[in-house]
Amino acid sequence: MEPIPSLYRLIRLYRLILPLVIVLVVVLFELSLEPYQGQPVAFWLRLGFYGLVGPLVTWMTLEWIAQQVQDRERAQRALEAANRRLEAIGNILKRASAADNLEQALTTVVQEVAQALGMEAALTLEGVRATSPGFKGQAVPHYELPLPGMQGKLEVAPPRPLSGEEKSFLEVLAAEIAGALDTVRARSRDLLTLYEVDQALRAEANLERLLQRLMERILAWAGASGGGVLLLDEENFLQPQVLRDLELPPYAFVPEHQWKEALEAPVFVRDNLLAVPLHQQTAIGLLLVQGEADNLRQRLPFLRFLAAQVALAVRNAQAYLRAEELALTEERNRIAREIHDGIAQALAFMALKLDLAERLLQTDLQRAVEELQQVKEALRGQIREVRRSIFALRPIDLERYGFLESVRRYASAFAEQAGFRVRLILPEKIELSQASELVFFRVLQEALTNAAKHGRPGLVQVKITPLGERGGVLEISDNGKGFKVSDSASGMGGFGLTQMRERVEARGGRFTVESVEHQGTTVRAELPF
Repeated sequence: MEPIPSLYRLIRLYRLILPLVIVLVVVLFELSLEPYQGQPVAFWLRLGFYGLVGPLVTWMTLEWIAQQVQDRERAQRALEAANRRLEAIGNILKRASAADNLEQALTTVVQEVAQALGMEAALTLEGVRATSPGFKGQAVPHYELPLPGMQGKLEVAPPRPLSGEEKSFLEVLAAEIAGALDTVRARSRDLLTLYEVDQALRAEANLERLLQRLMERILAWAGASGGGVLLLDEENFLQPQVLRDLELPPYAFVPEHQWKEALEAPVFVRDNLLAVPLHQQTAIGLLLVQGEADNLRQRLPFLRFLAAQVALAVRNAQAYLRAEELALTEERNRIAREIHDGIAQALAFMALKLDLAERLLQTDLQRAVEELQQVKEALRGQIREVRRSIFALRPIDLERYGFLESVRRYASAFAEQAGFRVRLILPEKIELSQASELVFFRVLQEALTNAAKHGRPGLVQVKITPLGERGGVLEISDNGKGFKVSDSASGMGGFGLTQMRERVEARGGRFTVESVEHQGTTVRAELPF
């Protein structure tokens, strides 16, 4: 049930009391005139009393009612104005929360402010400025308020001088706007941190450098004074991998007490040192962030999300390292097979030929010379093969020369060693992560090795085509012997065509081989950034 308005209650109360008071006053007045009954003065006293007091009481009553109604209407208008202002603040907060970035938030907020206040407005924050369409800046008088806690200000151009109440509302409005924009700025910072973390994950395969880059971004986002990453080794010791301005021993230690608890849930292992577990099905380590405890508690949900990204990066980097180790093992096995099937057999062949030539020296000198000539040719061929293998095993220094220059140097030098011509079609620039560059380089190595060993081409063309932000395409074409694509290719090259395909597809790319017998082979690999 709605409460009865106070004015209504007062009028009902006075309706009961006022007639009684009037009756009482009239009775008292008449009693006071009793001594003057029959005298002329009594007539004039009655005329004056009833002619003046009655209208005066009526006027005072109506004036009081009018005053009450006026106060009530004023309060109603103030309430409606307050509701409009609250609605305006709500719309401002709603529009700001829906903005994708700070610039868009400023534009939408300043439009809402201008509409709500009925006056032109402008907002400035961190060098970004947004104004309503009719704001003239210094051309007209304007009222300026700072945004609390931020390097920014709110400006309005009122058509008339502002009242104290309006100024108070503008101060409240500026505080609400500052809170909304701070939320947008924090969200933008979180999204930027996520983007930078994602870029770091894509661009780096080396675990130590990857963790260094991730820590830089996480500490900058959290406003932390230090941090680090500890990983569990095979014996479940916490091994420091990256430490930034932390007083921790640089050697592995057993996780006990709070350190052990931190592997299950976030814990402050020391004052202002938060440890967040790194989980990938099982615990793999800890992310450490040092800073003000209250600040870290507020950022904990996003820190846990970043910890999940770090854990994923660690797992991926470890898997990549294991793949590299497996690749090295397979390369060693290939070299062992080549030595056994190639060089060893060639040496055995040459040894038999030399024995035969030695026996023929006394009986058939001409044939002995022919046998020695075959040995000489076989020896030269094996020397070229050994040189080619040694060249193929030389370490790659992509960081020193850059990817494109390394491709140019390697392909030219390999062609010179292998005895064929090379044509290079390279762009001026290509956007690739270090991991994708390395995969491309491995494909180039294997394709050139296969061409030299199996194709015997006179010309090999190496072409790289950039795909903008989507990555690039590597094509190696030769005019050698070619082969049937349906044939098993697992034994061709260091990893073989199958291994090359697996390596490219593991990076989210595509790998194809086209070959025609006696015409040549084209290896094509496409990789994202």
